[in-house]
Amino acid sequence: MMPSSEKYKSQRADQRRLHLFYLAALAFVAVLVLRLIQIQVIQREKYSVQADIQYKHEIRLNPVRGAIYDRRLRQLAMNVPSVSIVAYPRDIKDKAATAQKLSRVTGISSASLAAKMHTRKDFVYLTRRATKRMGLGVEALGLKGIGVLQESTRQYPKGTVASQLLGFTDPDGRGLSGIEAAYNYALFGIAGRAVMQKTASGNRNLFKRSEYPIKEAKDGNQVVLTIDHAYQSIAHHELRRTIQETNADSGVVIIMDPNTGEVLAMASEPSFNPNNYGKYPSSSYRLRFITDIFEPGSTFKLVTVAGLLNEGVYKPADRFFCENGEFKVAGETIHDVHGYGWLNLHDILVKSSNIGMAKSVQKLEDKSLVYRYARNFGFGARTGIELPGEVNGQLHDMSKWSGFTPYAMAYGHEVAVSPIQMCNLFCTIANGGVLMRPYIVKEILDPQGRVMERNGSKAIRRVIDERTADVLKLMMADVVKEGTGKRAEIDGVDVCGKTGTARMVRSNGGGYIKGQYIANFGGFLPKDKPRLAIYVMIDNPKGSYLGGDVAAPCFKRIAQQIMFHKGVDIDAEEGTDLELKFTQDDRRVVPNFVGYDRSTAEKIASRLDLDLAINGRQGVIVSQQPKAGSTVNQNAAVQLVCKDDAEAAPRRVVPRVVGLPIRNAINVLSADGINAMVTGSGKVVQQTPPPGRALGPQEQVLLTCETSVDLRKLLIF
Repeated sequence: MMPSSEKYKSQRADQRRLHLFYLAALAFVAVLVLRLIQIQVIQREKYSVQADIQYKHEIRLNPVRGAIYDRRLRQLAMNVPSVSIVAYPRDIKDKAATAQKLSRVTGISSASLAAKMHTRKDFVYLTRRATKRMGLGVEALGLKGIGVLQESTRQYPKGTVASQLLGFTDPDGRGLSGIEAAYNYALFGIAGRAVMQKTASGNRNLFKRSEYPIKEAKDGNQVVLTIDHAYQSIAHHELRRTIQETNADSGVVIIMDPNTGEVLAMASEPSFNPNNYGKYPSSSYRLRFITDIFEPGSTFKLVTVAGLLNEGVYKPADRFFCENGEFKVAGETIHDVHGYGWLNLHDILVKSSNIGMAKSVQKLEDKSLVYRYARNFGFGARTGIELPGEVNGQLHDMSKWSGFTPYAMAYGHEVAVSPIQMCNLFCTIANGGVLMRPYIVKEILDPQGRVMERNGSKAIRRVIDERTADVLKLMMADVVKEGTGKRAEIDGVDVCGKTGTARMVRSNGGGYIKGQYIANFGGFLPKDKPRLAIYVMIDNPKGSYLGGDVAAPCFKRIAQQIMFHKGVDIDAEEGTDLELKFTQDDRRVVPNFVGYDRSTAEKIASRLDLDLAINGRQGVIVSQQPKAGSTVNQNAAVQLVCKDDAEAAPRRVVPRVVGLPIRNAINVLSADGINAMVTGSGKVVQQTPPPGRALGPQEQVLLTCETSVDLRKLLIF
């Protein structure tokens, strides 16, 4: 037995240990309570924020980017549903096997996919702007760590047409060039945000809770351009044709309404497809119509003649000796393509004599006349058009002139201009002498279609008086009828124009490039009440390089096709004989509706007491039943199919258009995304390829037409 003293000592030791345990437990509880007080009371806000970070996730709500339309509200830039294939690398155990399976569905190499998965990031895009079909295929694989995000992709339904003008966006929908960049602030909208609840698997599984805040995104506004897609398409294809035929390096076409300053078309080659802009060189994105400068040559003679006439220095009949083709002045020699003797000022412009122009300024006491009028016409300064990157051009201050500069400027040398400045020169003469501000944005609409901003015509200043403008118009009409611009002549229409040919200046300013030229032609029509101004610039054509041989024919084809496209207003076409032609007592002869827009078709039907059953909200009539020429009862219903050209871009089967007026035929082809080349005028008598043929992406249809149409009847704007 343990002695009582030892037992007592043992009990005391046990009691001390128990007391120490209680003290330790009490201290632990006290610390725990204090810590809880610190966490729950003193530092509550701090840990509340940390808890939010751990269990809540804020996501960005992207706005819908606004569409871009032409002046007739045809979509030029739109949004289409798409998907992005994404990966969460930490959740993928066998990256190589996953990449191989994805490759079979996406068409992307397994090596490329695997390389993207080998990253320390929690999230990575494997491909963006993919089709919904690809997304469904990826989802069907059920691969762990692979996801499909629903997004939208910017799409340009007209392809290469107006590509530089429209520009393009990055994968996140921000504008990078053209209108997309210049008006990104209006198109992009305002992003929203939503707070979501995480699950145990983190950001890949989120769900909404009613108490969590949501700030809805504000969709972008819509931009309506002054561009007419039909004019733009015509300019685009005729410019491309000219570039191909002349093997030129590049070119520009601008079409404007000279009375308002509205830009109706801006085409540039080489172009690109903004739907796949990464496949094209960045040089093809350039807005050549406002960024490229060049010596204009003889088209600039209009500035000189305008100044001389407006100041009353000379009259059109005043004569100058043109030295039979060679003239030395101020240490330089001026040549004419053809040698001339005595020419009056009218013929100097019509025959485009450089020597005659130089002689006209030789005796001027005020050598600044050409410089002052060039400034007044807008050269040497930006026009202010709503596009990024516009340049001033070059109009050297008189302090930097040589003794030869006044003579050189008189016929368009030692001055550098942009295409938009040149087109505006022709507009100023066409409208009677007032310089207008060119503009390309008609209005900005909110997402509901309400007008937020609206642009209008703005007169900058009067440059020449109306009498001077009228005299210039007569002289320019003779340029086309009997001078260097004969290849721009259109039967039955008075066309005013001026040719120009200039040598290419080296980019470093060190003289001219041997054998390289700028061919250009500008003009307007009709002479008495101009409605269109068209300017064509062709850079470095091979073979013939004269403006009258290269640029003038392009001008003519564009003008003719625009007249065909505008077609004949139904009142003008049928006149007062409409009822007589299609009315037989209580019977009606069904007219042709194919190729007209919906509103025109309704107008025709209303006047003939015919009912229409139209399938389709807007666009062009592409088929009708009964056929044209059939006889039906009064108030009978005619079945029409109406199709917007944007709806059927993928369809490339040639419809039958033989027998239709050219305007109607072009409209029907456009509704199926098909471009046409036209020879002749009037109704279509032959089409190549024939109806039913499937076209390739770049193929066009050649329409052969009658030649008996009086184009004066077609010039209705």
